[in-house]
Amino acid sequence: MASIFDLHVHTNRGSPDSALTPEEMVEECKRVGLTGVMITEHVGWPRHDFLEFAKDQELILINALELYTPLGHIITLGLDGYVTGYSGDIETIRRLRKEVDRVGGFMILAHPFRYLLSLPGVYTQNLLYGDWSPVPTTAEEAIRHPIFELMDEVEVVNGANSEAENRFAQEVVQLLDFNGTGGSDAHSNNGLGKGTTVFNGEIRSQADLLEALRAGDFFPVEGFHLGKPVDYGRNRS
Repeated sequence: MASIFDLHVHTNRGSPDSALTPEEMVEECKRVGLTGVMITEHVGWPRHDFLEFAKDQELILINALELYTPLGHIITLGLDGYVTGYSGDIETIRRLRKEVDRVGGFMILAHPFRYLLSLPGVYTQNLLYGDWSPVPTTAEEAIRHPIFELMDEVEVVNGANSEAENRFAQEVVQLLDFNGTGGSDAHSNNGLGKGTTVFNGEIRSQADLLEALRAGDFFPVEGFHLGKPVDYGRNRS
């Protein structure tokens, strides 16, 4: 039995830029037919309060964080709060990696190529390559960044990204031999389930999710919320 998760959602409970209430999120996720959702708050949702809310929702809810870092946003599963600051360089990410490993967690690089393609090779507002010159214009150039050696996965379907940005992420994932994950990056009801991750088995808990992520037993999908899911995995042409 497959499990369909949106692995990137924000509510107003732990993300100041979100207008989505937890109750609205649950209602919409059930409406579109999701199995579960990973709530990737920016500032966190205290674990006890989260577990109390999640207890009787008839939807699998996983508590996670989307951390601000000097090289962009990183989704972390297993942490309860920030362990590094917003400043620094790749060494900040290495410290984060050590802490995630210590707690047995998982790291996904979120929307890594947002704004990268606006003026390719000239200038970029993209955080990951902001200090690089020249700015990468191909996946082969992009994967030279040392951050990819520190990640467990890379998000290739992000509901707030452009199609070109997501497709570029897909090219990078193919070269890295990752699967790629999908999430809507929803901050309201609009677009919940636009990006999803399909697991080839039953996911009922955070432990199940971690096991399936580590096994690579999943693939990203676009358009599930419209009833027109498209496999966005590595083998998609």
